[in-house]
Amino acid sequence: MASTSARWLLLEAYASAYKAVKVYFRYPAWIVGDLLATPLWLLVFIYPVLMFLPYDKWRSPETYEFFYWGMVSWSVISTALWSIGGAIRSEQQVGTLEQLFLTNADRVVLFLGRLVSSSIGLIIELAYMSLIVYLLFGVQVRVLNPPLLAVALLLSLAASLGFGSVYGALVLHVKSPGAVANILQFVLVILCGVFYPVSRLPDFVEPLAYLAPFTYAIDLIRHAAMGTDTLLPAPLELAVLALYSAALVALGYAALRRVELVSKRRGKLGFY
Repeated sequence: MASTSARWLLLEAYASAYKAVKVYFRYPAWIVGDLLATPLWLLVFIYPVLMFLPYDKWRSPETYEFFYWGMVSWSVISTALWSIGGAIRSEQQVGTLEQLFLTNADRVVLFLGRLVSSSIGLIIELAYMSLIVYLLFGVQVRVLNPPLLAVALLLSLAASLGFGSVYGALVLHVKSPGAVANILQFVLVILCGVFYPVSRLPDFVEPLAYLAPFTYAIDLIRHAAMGTDTLLPAPLELAVLALYSAALVALGYAALRRVELVSKRRGKLGFY
Protein backbone atom coordinates (compact mmCIF):
# COMPACT_ATOMS: atom_id res chain seq x y z
CA MET A 1 0.00 0.00 0.00
CA ALA A 2 2.80 2.40 0.95
CA SER A 3 4.72 1.58 -2.24
CA THR A 4 1.59 2.24 -4.34
CA SER A 5 1.03 5.61 -2.65
CA ALA A 6 4.67 6.54 -3.20
CA ARG A 7 4.39 5.55 -6.85
CA TRP A 8 1.32 7.73 -7.39
CA LEU A 9 3.01 10.62 -5.58
CA LEU A 10 6.02 10.34 -7.90
CA LEU A 11 3.73 10.21 -10.93
CA GLU A 12 1.94 13.35 -9.74
CA ALA A 13 5.28 15.11 -9.22
CA TYR A 14 6.42 14.05 -12.69
CA ALA A 15 3.21 15.30 -14.32
CA SER A 16 3.41 18.63 -12.49
CA ALA A 17 7.08 19.10 -13.42
CA TYR A 18 6.50 18.03 -17.04
CA LYS A 19 3.71 20.57 -17.46
CA ALA A 20 5.72 23.40 -15.88
CA VAL A 21 8.84 22.70 -17.97
CA LYS A 22 6.80 22.60 -21.19
CA VAL A 23 5.18 25.94 -20.34
CA TYR A 24 8.56 27.42 -19.38
CA PHE A 25 10.19 26.59 -22.71
CA ARG A 26 7.06 27.34 -24.72
CA TYR A 27 7.55 31.06 -24.10
CA PRO A 28 11.21 31.79 -24.92
CA ALA A 29 10.53 35.54 -24.63
CA TRP A 30 10.23 35.04 -20.86
CA ILE A 31 13.65 33.39 -20.75
CA VAL A 32 15.22 36.09 -22.92
CA GLY A 33 13.59 38.77 -20.75
CA ASP A 34 15.09 37.24 -17.60
CA LEU A 35 18.51 37.01 -19.24
CA LEU A 36 18.35 40.68 -20.26
CA ALA A 37 17.09 41.82 -16.85
CA THR A 38 19.70 39.92 -14.81
CA PRO A 39 22.74 42.12 -15.59
CA LEU A 40 20.60 45.22 -15.09
CA TRP A 41 19.58 44.08 -11.61
CA LEU A 42 23.21 43.24 -10.85
CA LEU A 43 24.32 46.73 -11.88
CA VAL A 44 21.46 48.39 -9.99
CA PHE A 45 22.64 46.77 -6.77
CA ILE A 46 26.40 46.76 -7.16
CA TYR A 47 27.26 50.23 -8.46
CA PRO A 48 25.55 52.28 -5.71
CA VAL A 49 27.35 50.14 -3.11
CA LEU A 50 30.71 50.52 -4.86
CA MET A 51 30.35 54.29 -4.55
CA PHE A 52 30.63 53.95 -0.76
CA LEU A 53 33.43 51.38 -0.67
CA PRO A 54 37.15 52.19 -0.44
CA TYR A 55 38.87 52.11 -3.79
CA ASP A 56 40.90 49.02 -2.88
CA LYS A 57 37.62 47.09 -2.51
CA TRP A 58 36.87 47.85 -6.17
CA ARG A 59 39.83 45.66 -7.09
CA SER A 60 38.92 42.84 -4.73
CA PRO A 61 37.38 39.78 -6.45
CA GLU A 62 35.60 38.93 -3.19
CA THR A 63 33.49 42.09 -3.50
CA TYR A 64 32.02 40.96 -6.80
CA GLU A 65 31.72 37.34 -5.72
CA PHE A 66 29.77 38.48 -2.66
CA PHE A 67 27.31 40.29 -4.90
CA TYR A 68 27.13 37.35 -7.29
CA TRP A 69 26.09 34.94 -4.54
CA GLY A 70 23.80 37.66 -3.20
CA MET A 71 21.97 37.66 -6.53
CA VAL A 72 21.72 33.86 -6.38
CA SER A 73 20.25 34.16 -2.88
CA TRP A 74 17.85 36.82 -4.14
CA SER A 75 16.64 34.30 -6.73
CA VAL A 76 16.09 31.67 -4.01
CA ILE A 77 13.90 34.09 -2.02
CA SER A 78 12.03 35.12 -5.17
CA THR A 79 11.41 31.44 -5.94
CA ALA A 80 9.94 30.98 -2.45
CA LEU A 81 7.49 33.84 -2.94
CA TRP A 82 6.55 33.47 -6.59
CA SER A 83 6.72 29.73 -7.31
CA ILE A 84 3.70 28.09 -5.68
CA GLY A 85 1.91 31.37 -5.00
CA GLY A 86 2.40 32.35 -8.64
CA ALA A 87 1.21 28.93 -9.82
CA ILE A 88 -1.99 29.15 -7.77
CA ARG A 89 -2.63 32.68 -9.01
CA SER A 90 -2.08 31.59 -12.61
CA GLU A 91 -4.48 28.64 -12.28
CA GLN A 92 -7.06 31.00 -10.78
CA GLN A 93 -6.77 33.40 -13.69
CA VAL A 94 -7.06 30.76 -16.43
CA GLY A 95 -9.98 29.09 -14.64
CA THR A 96 -8.43 25.67 -13.97
CA LEU A 97 -7.92 25.84 -10.20
CA GLU A 98 -11.29 24.32 -9.31
CA GLN A 99 -10.72 21.37 -11.66
CA LEU A 100 -7.29 20.75 -10.13
CA PHE A 101 -8.71 20.79 -6.61
CA LEU A 102 -11.39 18.28 -7.60
CA THR A 103 -8.62 15.70 -8.08
CA ASN A 104 -7.13 13.71 -5.21
CA ALA A 105 -3.58 14.81 -6.07
CA ASP A 106 -1.35 16.06 -3.27
CA ARG A 107 -1.92 19.80 -2.92
CA VAL A 108 1.77 20.72 -2.62
CA VAL A 109 2.77 18.40 -5.48
CA LEU A 110 0.08 19.98 -7.70
CA PHE A 111 2.11 23.18 -7.83
CA LEU A 112 5.56 21.67 -7.45
CA GLY A 113 6.17 22.10 -11.17
CA ARG A 114 6.59 25.85 -10.86
CA LEU A 115 9.43 25.23 -8.41
CA VAL A 116 11.04 22.88 -10.96
CA SER A 117 10.88 25.48 -13.74
CA SER A 118 12.20 28.12 -11.32
CA SER A 119 15.09 25.79 -10.49
CA ILE A 120 15.91 25.46 -14.19
CA GLY A 121 15.91 29.24 -14.39
CA LEU A 122 18.23 29.37 -11.36
CA ILE A 123 20.72 26.99 -13.02
CA ILE A 124 20.70 29.10 -16.19
CA GLU A 125 21.13 32.20 -14.04
CA LEU A 126 24.12 30.73 -12.20
CA ALA A 127 26.00 30.19 -15.45
CA TYR A 128 24.84 33.39 -17.12
CA MET A 129 25.58 35.69 -14.17
CA SER A 130 29.06 34.22 -13.73
CA LEU A 131 29.72 35.12 -17.38
CA ILE A 132 28.37 38.65 -16.82
CA VAL A 133 30.57 39.14 -13.74
CA TYR A 134 33.60 37.96 -15.71
CA LEU A 135 32.88 40.19 -18.72
CA LEU A 136 32.03 43.32 -16.72
CA PHE A 137 34.50 43.06 -13.85
CA GLY A 138 37.07 40.46 -14.93
CA VAL A 139 36.29 38.25 -11.92
CA GLN A 140 36.01 34.48 -12.22
CA VAL A 141 33.48 33.18 -9.69
CA ARG A 142 34.90 30.42 -7.50
CA VAL A 143 33.22 27.51 -5.74
CA LEU A 144 35.44 26.20 -2.97
CA ASN A 145 33.19 23.33 -1.87
CA PRO A 146 30.90 22.16 -4.71
CA PRO A 147 29.26 19.24 -2.79
CA LEU A 148 28.32 21.49 0.13
CA LEU A 149 27.04 24.14 -2.28
CA ALA A 150 24.84 21.56 -4.02
CA VAL A 151 23.41 20.40 -0.67
CA ALA A 152 22.86 24.01 0.45
CA LEU A 153 21.04 24.88 -2.78
CA LEU A 154 18.85 21.75 -2.57
CA LEU A 155 17.92 22.51 1.03
CA SER A 156 17.28 26.13 0.04
CA LEU A 157 14.86 24.99 -2.65
CA ALA A 158 13.18 22.66 -0.13
CA ALA A 159 12.74 25.63 2.21
CA SER A 160 11.39 27.60 -0.75
CA LEU A 161 8.85 24.83 -1.40
CA GLY A 162 7.64 24.99 2.20
CA PHE A 163 7.62 28.77 2.43
CA GLY A 164 5.98 28.97 -1.00
CA SER A 165 3.24 26.59 0.14
CA VAL A 166 2.48 28.78 3.15
CA TYR A 167 2.46 31.85 0.93
CA GLY A 168 0.36 29.95 -1.64
CA ALA A 169 -2.30 29.44 1.03
CA LEU A 170 -2.30 33.21 1.53
CA VAL A 171 -2.72 33.72 -2.23
CA LEU A 172 -5.63 31.29 -2.22
CA HIS A 173 -7.28 33.23 0.59
CA VAL A 174 -6.48 36.84 -0.32
CA LYS A 175 -6.54 36.24 -4.12
CA SER A 176 -4.19 39.07 -5.14
CA PRO A 177 -1.47 39.73 -2.54
CA GLY A 178 1.05 41.25 -4.97
CA ALA A 179 1.90 44.17 -2.70
CA VAL A 180 2.44 41.80 0.23
CA ALA A 181 4.86 39.72 -1.86
CA ASN A 182 6.92 42.73 -2.89
CA ILE A 183 7.15 44.05 0.67
CA LEU A 184 7.94 40.61 2.09
CA GLN A 185 10.61 40.02 -0.56
CA PHE A 186 12.53 43.16 0.41
CA VAL A 187 12.07 42.46 4.13
CA LEU A 188 13.64 39.01 3.66
CA VAL A 189 16.46 40.45 1.53
CA ILE A 190 17.31 42.89 4.33
CA LEU A 191 16.71 40.53 7.24
CA CYS A 192 18.53 37.46 5.83
CA GLY A 193 21.74 39.25 4.83
CA VAL A 194 21.53 38.70 1.09
CA PHE A 195 24.09 41.37 0.19
CA TYR A 196 25.93 41.75 3.50
CA PRO A 197 26.71 39.65 6.61
CA VAL A 198 23.91 39.37 9.16
CA SER A 199 26.40 40.57 11.79
CA ARG A 200 26.17 44.04 10.19
CA LEU A 201 22.51 44.37 11.11
CA PRO A 202 21.54 46.59 14.08
CA ASP A 203 21.63 44.80 17.42
CA PHE A 204 17.85 44.87 17.84
CA VAL A 205 17.29 43.39 14.34
CA GLU A 206 19.98 40.69 14.30
CA PRO A 207 18.09 38.23 16.58
CA LEU A 208 15.17 38.31 14.11
CA ALA A 209 17.51 37.17 11.33
CA TYR A 210 18.21 33.94 13.24
CA LEU A 211 14.50 33.10 13.08
CA ALA A 212 14.38 33.22 9.27
CA PRO A 213 15.22 29.95 7.46
CA PHE A 214 16.74 31.75 4.49
CA THR A 215 19.39 33.29 6.75
CA TYR A 216 20.98 29.84 7.14
CA ALA A 217 20.47 28.96 3.48
CA ILE A 218 22.25 32.12 2.32
CA ASP A 219 24.98 31.73 4.94
CA LEU A 220 25.68 28.15 3.81
CA ILE A 221 25.68 29.09 0.11
CA ARG A 222 28.22 31.84 0.75
CA HIS A 223 30.33 29.60 3.00
CA ALA A 224 30.41 26.75 0.46
CA ALA A 225 31.27 29.05 -2.42
CA MET A 226 33.62 31.60 -0.82
CA GLY A 227 34.74 30.04 2.45
CA THR A 228 33.22 32.78 4.62
CA ASP A 229 32.61 32.14 8.32
CA THR A 230 29.20 30.74 9.22
CA LEU A 231 26.87 32.06 11.91
CA LEU A 232 26.72 28.58 13.46
CA PRO A 233 28.92 25.53 12.83
CA ALA A 234 28.18 24.36 9.28
CA PRO A 235 26.81 20.90 10.27
CA LEU A 236 24.46 22.58 12.75
CA GLU A 237 23.30 25.07 10.12
CA LEU A 238 22.57 22.18 7.71
CA ALA A 239 20.51 20.47 10.40
CA VAL A 240 18.63 23.67 11.26
CA LEU A 241 17.89 24.36 7.59
CA ALA A 242 16.69 20.77 7.03
CA LEU A 243 14.37 20.99 10.05
CA TYR A 244 13.08 24.38 8.94
CA SER A 245 12.40 22.99 5.44
CA ALA A 246 10.50 19.96 6.76
CA ALA A 247 8.46 22.10 9.17
CA LEU A 248 7.59 24.63 6.44
CA VAL A 249 6.50 21.91 4.00
CA ALA A 250 4.24 20.37 6.68
CA LEU A 251 2.86 23.78 7.62
CA GLY A 252 2.34 24.73 3.98
CA TYR A 253 0.48 21.49 3.27
CA ALA A 254 -1.80 22.01 6.27
CA ALA A 255 -2.40 25.67 5.37
CA LEU A 256 -3.28 24.85 1.75
CA ARG A 257 -5.72 22.13 2.81
CA ARG A 258 -7.36 24.40 5.39
CA VAL A 259 -7.80 27.35 3.02
CA GLU A 260 -9.03 25.02 0.28
CA LEU A 261 -11.74 23.59 2.55
CA VAL A 262 -12.86 27.06 3.65
CA SER A 263 -12.92 28.32 0.05
CA LYS A 264 -14.94 25.30 -1.11
CA ARG A 265 -17.39 25.74 1.74
CA ARG A 266 -17.93 29.38 0.78
CA GLY A 267 -17.94 28.69 -2.96
CA LYS A 268 -15.02 31.04 -3.62
CA LEU A 269 -12.30 28.67 -4.77
CA GLY A 270 -12.20 29.93 -8.33
CA PHE A 271 -12.78 33.61 -7.48
CA TYR A 272 -10.00 36.06 -8.21
